[in-house]
Amino acid sequence: PGSGIVMATSALTPRGWMTELERLQRSFRSIQSRVRESKNRGELYGGPNVKKRYRFKKDVEKIEKNVTTLDEMLSRMEDLPRKFEITTGELSRRRGLLTRLKNDVVNISNIVLRSREVQQNDEFDFSTPQVEESLETRHLTNQQLIQRQHSEEIKQEEHLDDILRGVTTLKDIGYNINTELSHQTDLLDGLEQGIDKTDRNIQRNTRSVQRISVQSTSCWPMFIMIFLAFVIVILLVL
Repeated sequence: PGSGIVMATSALTPRGWMTELERLQRSFRSIQSRVRESKNRGELYGGPNVKKRYRFKKDVEKIEKNVTTLDEMLSRMEDLPRKFEITTGELSRRRGLLTRLKNDVVNISNIVLRSREVQQNDEFDFSTPQVEESLETRHLTNQQLIQRQHSEEIKQEEHLDDILRGVTTLKDIGYNINTELSHQTDLLDGLEQGIDKTDRNIQRNTRSVQRISVQSTSCWPMFIMIFLAFVIVILLVL
């Protein structure tokens, strides 16, 4: 049987990575147990056992492929720790777990290929420097790390919800401001129209006053002549 692991690199999360690692470890332990059992029984080498060795070889190759995928996923998290919200200590722990699994896979692969087993002091170049794990995570099991990561993801989602609510509130405030500005614009338009109407009325009344004033000025000589004529008549009568 193969590893049974389906890698989803497009939906990579630290918690998902740990889940995949645990599934891969369980699958590998099953293969490791069967290989060692077959070797101890003398059922691994020799002509009659070619098919069994071939099946083991294919199973180990699947494990190796998934280990490579996990390595690539972990490298992405190491390159962007802030994006994945993961500490240096947690990355170190994951790198250590993956390194041990790599060593075990190489060991079993060598057994299947009738090569020597990997020794404790063998060196492997995994191209990633190891750093000390933080005291925060050193005492945690894999399951506790997964739960811790799950809690952090929930907090992140709650934080995103708060941001969304804040954005929605700002949107409502912006809409209310726009509505108020539209109302104020309508009021200003009405005030401008009222001022224009008042100005036209003032101009019309000014012209009327000027016309009456001109008419009044032109009537004064006639009033004087009438008054003088009236005085002359009174003198003649007397």
